[in-house]
Amino acid sequence: MSNWLGKMPEAEKDLPLLLLDGIAYTPRVAYNEVARNSPVGAKLQTLVETGRFGTSTSDETAIAKTRLEQRLPTLPDKPLFATLSGRVFTPSQLLEEIQSDTSIGQQWIKNEISHMQMIVRIR
Repeated sequence: MSNWLGKMPEAEKDLPLLLLDGIAYTPRVAYNEVARNSPVGAKLQTLVETGRFGTSTSDETAIAKTRLEQRLPTLPDKPLFATLSGRVFTPSQLLEEIQSDTSIGQQWIKNEISHMQMIVRIR
C-alpha cells in the first residue's frame, strides 16, 4: 500500500477514489487505515491489490463527478479544453457542463473514470 501511495501524484492522494460500505476514501485515508491495521484498512487494501474501486457504475460516476468538482475550481480560469468544432472551455465552464450533464460533461466524467482506473492500478 505504501508503494502504491508513493508512486501516486501528490494531487491524487486527497481526492476520493475507493468506496467501501457507502463511504468514499481518498488514497491517503486508505493508507492511514491500512497503517492502523484496522478492519476497514484490510478491506481497502484488498480493493487496491485487486485494482478495484469497490463501486458500481453509478458510484464511479458519482465519485468521478466529485473529483472533478473538487479539482476544476482550483485551476486557473483560462482555456483548458477545446473541441474540434472550435468551442473552448475554461475549468469553470467545464464544471457547468458536468453539472448540467451535457455531452461534454459526460465525456469528462468518462475520462475521469478512466483516469481513476489508472490510479488504482499503479504498481
